[in-house]
Amino acid sequence: MTDDKLYCRVVLKEATRQFDQEYTYAVPEELRSEIATGSLVEVPFGRGNRQVDAYCIALQSQPPSDFYIKPLVKIKSDRPVLTDDQIELAVKMRERYLCTYGAALRCMTPSTVMSVGDRMVRFAALVDPTEAAARLSSGEIDRLGHVRVIQMLLDYESIPTYELQSACQVSAAVLKTLEKKGLISFFRGEVRRELEDDLNLPAIQPDFKLNDAQETAVNRICESMIQASEQFSWQECLLYGITGSGKTEVYLQSARQALADGKGVIILVPEISLTPQMVARIKSRFGNKVAVLHSRLTPAERYEQWQRILREEVLLVVGARSAIFAPLKSIGLIILDEEQEGSYKSETHPRYHARDIARMRAYMHHSALVLGSATPSVESYYRSQSGRSILLGLPERIGSAGLPRTIIADMRQELRDGNRTIFSYPLQQALRNIQEQKQQAMIFINRRGHSGFVLCRSCGQTVKCNTCSVSMTNHASLDRSSGYDPRRSEQQEQLICHYCGKITRMPKKCPVCGSSQIGRFGVGTQQVEEHLARAFPGIRTLRMDQDTTAGRSAHAQILKKFADHEADILIGTQMIAKGHDFPNVTVVGILAADQLLGMSDFRASERAFQLIVQAAGRAGRASEAGQVIIQAYNTDDYAIQAAAAQDYEAFYKQEIAFRKMMKYPPFGSIGLIVLAGANDNEVRDRIDRLYRAMLKWQNDNPDFLRISLTEPGRAPLSRIRGRYRWRILLYGEHQAAIAEFMAHTVGAEDMAPLTVTIDVDPWQML
Repeated sequence: MTDDKLYCRVVLKEATRQFDQEYTYAVPEELRSEIATGSLVEVPFGRGNRQVDAYCIALQSQPPSDFYIKPLVKIKSDRPVLTDDQIELAVKMRERYLCTYGAALRCMTPSTVMSVGDRMVRFAALVDPTEAAARLSSGEIDRLGHVRVIQMLLDYESIPTYELQSACQVSAAVLKTLEKKGLISFFRGEVRRELEDDLNLPAIQPDFKLNDAQETAVNRICESMIQASEQFSWQECLLYGITGSGKTEVYLQSARQALADGKGVIILVPEISLTPQMVARIKSRFGNKVAVLHSRLTPAERYEQWQRILREEVLLVVGARSAIFAPLKSIGLIILDEEQEGSYKSETHPRYHARDIARMRAYMHHSALVLGSATPSVESYYRSQSGRSILLGLPERIGSAGLPRTIIADMRQELRDGNRTIFSYPLQQALRNIQEQKQQAMIFINRRGHSGFVLCRSCGQTVKCNTCSVSMTNHASLDRSSGYDPRRSEQQEQLICHYCGKITRMPKKCPVCGSSQIGRFGVGTQQVEEHLARAFPGIRTLRMDQDTTAGRSAHAQILKKFADHEADILIGTQMIAKGHDFPNVTVVGILAADQLLGMSDFRASERAFQLIVQAAGRAGRASEAGQVIIQAYNTDDYAIQAAAAQDYEAFYKQEIAFRKMMKYPPFGSIGLIVLAGANDNEVRDRIDRLYRAMLKWQNDNPDFLRISLTEPGRAPLSRIRGRYRWRILLYGEHQAAIAEFMAHTVGAEDMAPLTVTIDVDPWQML
């Protein structure tokens, strides 16, 4: 631009919805050569000219009006922090997820990427490790998050606060509370910016020879990349392959072609626990020309990975959900492995789904999108059946073993036959066999802790959290190490709320009626580990759940131990159920399979089917035949029967009929509004007022009359962390219409001091 004047349009980095819009500022002459679209700038805002951060989203030579236009103060980044397509993506996210520009752009410019440039970051350390250990062992510390932070600092002395929050899954407020209690202190320190040398980089391996189905899939994906690029469009493929059918090899050889064409590739995996294994597979083909992005990187690691991508040193990015925002400038292929997984849906604002973001980016980059799964989501499979995506099939397993043999163990019959253990007779025999044959097994149960709940046999009351409307879970101990300790006493037992993290001692008497007839019910991963140690002396176990994977590298360490056969049995929650490939595993036990069906959610059957099939798929992945034992009381449910038969089409046929009848996705869309506050009456009154305002706006705007609203009601989890929760559900044909309706109604209301959750097509509605 050669005109005398230059203006920049900006959006604020931090803004409420009321002030979330574009603003124009004049660019001083001395800054014109430095500013660019995507720069982080500082501008004077409001009547008081408070200096705030903003993103430059466009430059123009003409002023928007004749009024005086304030000049920006300074440019805060030495290079643009946003690409053009990220700015375009933020606009789409703002409309789709009812968030601010700043909230959308924070997904693409993580705070660590913006702040680590000076090498100095905030660290946390224990004030007095000896005192902290004593207060921990005395039971004085009664919040799970606090316990995890102290345990980690006892192990590592000092840790950058960002890494500590991520590894322990706590907020900054938790660290502030621990500081007030005199347990931890903060200091600024230098963080090493260089990445660790990849000393253990695996030797480069040649591509495996593809079978006919794999070769057909790779060829079709490559055709889709070419067609999308030539036609300035995008194409979506659903790679539906049974467990062990070689989907990863299809990903790698398709990625190789994209890279050969000079295009970028993003490969997403649903769980951090899967990242090490996928990274190892990818590096065995492409060396260290891979960027890894996930939430447990240190600030320095994330900064360096991000800069490698921006400098175009790497074109291949692998990681969990957030990697979908990687700043690749020319994307040819996006892959979502295990595309059905709920972890691709963000449960914090903005509540985006990585699959939707992948479609947006594929559209903007004219690239191909591959969704891979052995158990595709109903919505994705429906798209393939209705011609909106290309269905590619891998119907056979790689190797000679074939699919594992599956047995459904009816636990009602086991009880009638005198078996009062948590393991059915078939599972007991299978575990004896793997002991004798030096093989391995995996046992899946989707509940961590020792026992699901504590109940009084006299009055029938369960012990509940006093700030949440949920039963507390019994835990044998809070030791992060896996392994049954026969010396454990009842005094070491604790009750933990899995929602607020509150910890209390296991009561000896019922807190409601005072009876001593109080007991533990339900089975969790800790109890499974305990029973295995008693029933199979000498058997070696590892446990993998949220309690044993708090450390940044804990996932990789547990998986490596199991791969090196340092344990005979891996016990775990859903984090062990998918993606892992252990050739020596010949037995998989699935406990309490029907427990997965007891969710108040229309996706409960789908999730149960997917988890059972995925868990079963870990068995018999090499030459030895596998065996799967599914334990349940409700053995007749169609999801369990179809999962046992590994029959996706039978499950889909029944599930899609139910969805169509109820107008659930993919035949409709759902909106969720949750209001929460400390005063129950206030929350109820405010949501009633909101409901009436929504009805009035709907009547005044007839185009939205096809959207139906439920009357306000308590959320299934009616109280969390002392805050009462009420909700409204919306049902309509199209996602965009629901989002627009909520933007005009909920978005226009000032709900302070209540918190408002807005979710379009929520993954869970509790």
